[in-house]
Amino acid sequence: MKIPMRVLIFVVVILLLNATARPQVKNTAEGITAAGQPIRVLELRNYVTKPGQRDKFIAYFEANFIDSQNALGGYILGRFTVEGAEDNFFWIRGFNDMASRSRYLPEFYRGAFWKQRRDYVNDLLVNNDNVHLLKPLSLYEGHGDAAVSSNEFGNKKGLVAVDYYVANTRLKELTEFFRTKYLPFLKRNGVSTTSWVSELTENDFPGLPVFQDKNLLVTITPYRDEAEYRLKLKQMNADSGQKLAAELREIVTTRTTLILHPIKKSFSR
Repeated sequence: MKIPMRVLIFVVVILLLNATARPQVKNTAEGITAAGQPIRVLELRNYVTKPGQRDKFIAYFEANFIDSQNALGGYILGRFTVEGAEDNFFWIRGFNDMASRSRYLPEFYRGAFWKQRRDYVNDLLVNNDNVHLLKPLSLYEGHGDAAVSSNEFGNKKGLVAVDYYVANTRLKELTEFFRTKYLPFLKRNGVSTTSWVSELTENDFPGLPVFQDKNLLVTITPYRDEAEYRLKLKQMNADSGQKLAAELREIVTTRTTLILHPIKKSFSR
């Protein structure tokens, strides 16, 4: 049976339209950004590479895993080296909410793009399970649907301090202390920070395990450079901050601080 030429042309046009309508995942570090997104779920991912392989891992990550994740809703908010840990690569991934995370994870990790690259990239790693799943600390009691703009992660990109506070059985007391005393104190000293607590909704993608510590509070604080960081520490350790520091030590069981140095173009708007 001979198919009329008009029908063949129509079919070809439809196929071309469908092809151009499909979203194209870009692989360069210059494409899609994470700017302007309301972030309600955050992953802090602290990887350990094999000795001497961190720079190779970073280069591969930069070339392959920024736009490809941003395009699907797993927003890359920062990539860093960790002071005092020469084999560590620390990166931050954000989501609009847990529902979007639940859609994103299987779409990305079960897709062909990741499967074609996972063996190479995993061979560069010793450990990639040090991950905290977080949500914003609401500044007001009872307001549970807080969001942080992704643009907050683009400010003052010279140095970032991440503080992990564990208050064993006393998280409610710690969060109230932060809301009413400590965050206003930081603001008066010109320090802008975002505060987070664990997201306790079940992690429905067990292939990527996470920490969900019900006693944890985390702050992420950017500074222009190390000089500003040291200056602000000095200001806050002055007499006016001693009483607050003593109250904080009484509530907190352990405190761990990571000093992060952004990789070039760690976040772009």
